[in-house]
Amino acid sequence: MLRLPFRQAWRNVIFQGAAESFGRDAVRWSHGLNYLIILAVVLFITWPKEAFLALRDLPFTYNAMGGAAFILLSYVSFSQGSRKIVGEERMSLRDWLMLAPVSADTFTRGYLAFGLLECVFYWGLILPLLVMAAGASGESMSHAAAGAVLILVCTGSYRILATALLFCLERDEFVLYLVVRLLYVFWILVSGFSMPLLNPVLAFVDASLWHHRHALPSWPLLGVQVPGWVLTIGVHLLLGGLFFIIATIRIRWIRRRAEQLEWAMQEENHGGLSPS
Repeated sequence: MLRLPFRQAWRNVIFQGAAESFGRDAVRWSHGLNYLIILAVVLFITWPKEAFLALRDLPFTYNAMGGAAFILLSYVSFSQGSRKIVGEERMSLRDWLMLAPVSADTFTRGYLAFGLLECVFYWGLILPLLVMAAGASGESMSHAAAGAVLILVCTGSYRILATALLFCLERDEFVLYLVVRLLYVFWILVSGFSMPLLNPVLAFVDASLWHHRHALPSWPLLGVQVPGWVLTIGVHLLLGGLFFIIATIRIRWIRRRAEQLEWAMQEENHGGLSPS
């Protein structure tokens, strides 16, 4: 999921332009700071202590941090992925594609690579807090590493999904807004009751010390019982790959359709100028 969009991204003009815009955008840095402050407050409240809020179950600190990170980062991935990050707001995707001096595949790779880079930025902010929470809860570093991989893979998949929906529903802003929010609610809340293997928060808990209490179902694969959280990672990798393909196909179709319309308009103009 990560290798394909990032391939040759550093020389991709779409990626470079979006990255430069991100570096100059004070709003995004402010969002990152606010996000970090919220998670720091969660860590402070759930930190094991004698007074204020005495939570004797030590694994709760780590799992509370992971749950809060998933709730916030998933929302950021869905909402930011469904917003345009290149071109003017009033310019349609078709017009931007016609102006961009790159192929449709290069545009898709650069666009998604920047989206995933933004996910990595927010993910990197949480790592020190996640390690601190793991230490307070008695979690091993292998558990912390598994949780970090879960957060990165799941939120990255949501970013690709939302971006593919943006490409498909750009002209229907209300439908796009509704679908993205419904998908967010489904993956974070509803899937925990109906399809547990899709729920990233349950997978995070399953990879911690609480796995014996809230285990996801494991599946036999080649004679080995695969833990539920590993299956959740696999499902999200497939999800990201599927919607990467959908995004690529959609951009190719938009580009081809725009070129056909431009060619038809040129033919019509030449026909109108030709002598009768």
